[in-house]
Amino acid sequence: MSRVLVAVAFVAFAGISHAQEQPRTPTADEQAFARLPQDVQGMLGGLPAREALQKYDYARQNLIALGAPNPTPERLRAQIEAVLAPRSAVPSYSAGATSFPALSPLVPAISFEYR
Repeated sequence: MSRVLVAVAFVAFAGISHAQEQPRTPTADEQAFARLPQDVQGMLGGLPAREALQKYDYARQNLIALGAPNPTPERLRAQIEAVLAPRSAVPSYSAGATSFPALSPLVPAISFEYR
Protein backbone atom coordinates (compact mmCIF):
# COMPACT_ATOMS: atom_id res chain seq x y z
CA MET A 1 0.00 0.00 0.00
CA SER A 2 2.77 2.44 0.85
CA ARG A 3 4.53 1.62 -2.44
CA VAL A 4 1.40 2.64 -4.32
CA LEU A 5 1.19 5.94 -2.42
CA VAL A 6 4.85 6.66 -3.09
CA ALA A 7 4.38 5.87 -6.79
CA VAL A 8 1.28 8.12 -7.02
CA ALA A 9 3.07 10.93 -5.20
CA PHE A 10 6.08 10.59 -7.52
CA VAL A 11 3.90 10.70 -10.64
CA ALA A 12 1.96 13.72 -9.32
CA PHE A 13 5.17 15.59 -8.45
CA ALA A 14 6.71 14.77 -11.83
CA GLY A 15 3.57 16.01 -13.59
CA ILE A 16 3.56 19.29 -11.67
CA SER A 17 7.24 19.95 -12.27
CA HIS A 18 6.83 19.08 -15.97
CA ALA A 19 3.91 21.50 -16.28
CA GLN A 20 5.98 24.31 -14.75
CA GLU A 21 8.92 23.75 -17.10
CA GLN A 22 6.94 24.34 -20.31
CA PRO A 23 7.71 27.83 -21.57
CA ARG A 24 4.89 29.99 -22.86
CA THR A 25 5.07 30.50 -26.59
CA PRO A 26 4.82 34.15 -27.64
CA THR A 27 1.78 35.19 -29.63
CA ALA A 28 2.01 36.47 -33.19
CA ASP A 29 1.50 40.02 -31.92
CA GLU A 30 4.35 39.67 -29.43
CA GLN A 31 6.62 38.33 -32.16
CA ALA A 32 5.71 41.21 -34.48
CA PHE A 33 6.31 43.70 -31.65
CA ALA A 34 9.74 42.15 -31.04
CA ARG A 35 10.65 42.84 -34.70
CA LEU A 36 10.02 46.60 -34.34
CA PRO A 37 13.04 48.89 -33.88
CA GLN A 38 14.28 49.22 -30.30
CA ASP A 39 13.42 52.92 -29.99
CA VAL A 40 9.85 52.28 -31.16
CA GLN A 41 9.57 49.38 -28.71
CA GLY A 42 10.66 51.74 -25.96
CA MET A 43 7.96 54.26 -26.90
CA LEU A 44 5.22 51.62 -27.10
CA GLY A 45 6.52 49.41 -24.28
CA GLY A 46 3.77 50.35 -21.81
CA LEU A 47 1.01 49.05 -24.07
CA PRO A 48 -0.10 45.47 -24.76
CA ALA A 49 1.46 44.06 -27.92
CA ARG A 50 -1.73 44.21 -30.01
CA GLU A 51 -2.52 47.80 -29.03
CA ALA A 52 1.10 48.86 -29.62
CA LEU A 53 1.00 47.40 -33.12
CA GLN A 54 -2.30 49.17 -33.82
CA LYS A 55 -0.79 52.50 -32.75
CA TYR A 56 2.30 51.83 -34.90
CA ASP A 57 0.15 50.97 -37.95
CA TYR A 58 -2.02 54.04 -37.37
CA ALA A 59 1.06 56.27 -37.29
CA ARG A 60 2.37 54.68 -40.52
CA GLN A 61 -1.03 55.15 -42.19
CA ASN A 62 -1.05 58.82 -41.15
CA LEU A 63 2.36 59.32 -42.71
CA ILE A 64 1.24 57.64 -45.92
CA ALA A 65 -1.83 59.91 -46.00
CA LEU A 66 0.46 62.91 -45.53
CA GLY A 67 2.50 61.86 -48.57
CA ALA A 68 5.41 60.17 -46.83
CA PRO A 69 5.18 56.44 -47.61
CA ASN A 70 8.83 55.85 -46.59
CA PRO A 71 9.41 58.21 -43.64
CA THR A 72 12.69 58.72 -41.89
CA PRO A 73 13.00 57.12 -38.44
CA GLU A 74 12.83 60.58 -36.83
CA ARG A 75 9.59 61.44 -38.61
CA LEU A 76 8.11 58.06 -37.73
CA ARG A 77 9.00 58.58 -34.06
CA ALA A 78 7.44 62.05 -34.14
CA GLN A 79 4.25 60.63 -35.63
CA ILE A 80 4.10 57.85 -33.03
CA GLU A 81 4.49 60.48 -30.31
CA ALA A 82 1.62 62.43 -31.86
CA VAL A 83 -0.56 59.31 -31.89
CA LEU A 84 0.30 58.52 -28.27
CA ALA A 85 -0.25 62.10 -27.06
CA PRO A 86 -3.60 62.71 -25.37
CA ARG A 87 -5.94 65.01 -27.26
CA SER A 88 -5.72 67.66 -24.54
CA ALA A 89 -1.97 67.96 -25.17
CA VAL A 90 -2.52 68.99 -28.81
CA PRO A 91 -1.60 72.66 -29.15
CA SER A 92 -4.46 74.97 -30.00
CA TYR A 93 -3.93 77.51 -32.74
CA SER A 94 -6.14 80.56 -32.67
CA ALA A 95 -5.82 84.26 -33.30
CA GLY A 96 -6.10 84.82 -29.57
CA ALA A 97 -7.04 88.24 -28.28
CA THR A 98 -6.33 89.95 -31.61
CA SER A 99 -9.41 88.55 -33.32
CA PHE A 100 -12.18 90.11 -31.28
CA PRO A 101 -14.82 90.24 -32.63
CA ALA A 102 -14.46 86.90 -34.33
CA LEU A 103 -13.36 86.94 -37.94
CA SER A 104 -16.20 85.42 -39.84
CA PRO A 105 -18.01 86.09 -43.10
CA LEU A 106 -21.19 86.30 -41.04
CA VAL A 107 -19.89 89.23 -38.94
CA PRO A 108 -20.25 92.58 -40.70
CA ALA A 109 -17.13 94.65 -41.32
CA ILE A 110 -18.67 97.58 -39.44
CA SER A 111 -18.87 96.93 -35.75
CA PHE A 112 -22.24 96.94 -34.04
CA GLU A 113 -21.33 99.97 -31.91
CA TYR A 114 -21.35 102.37 -34.87
CA ARG A 115 -24.85 101.49 -36.13
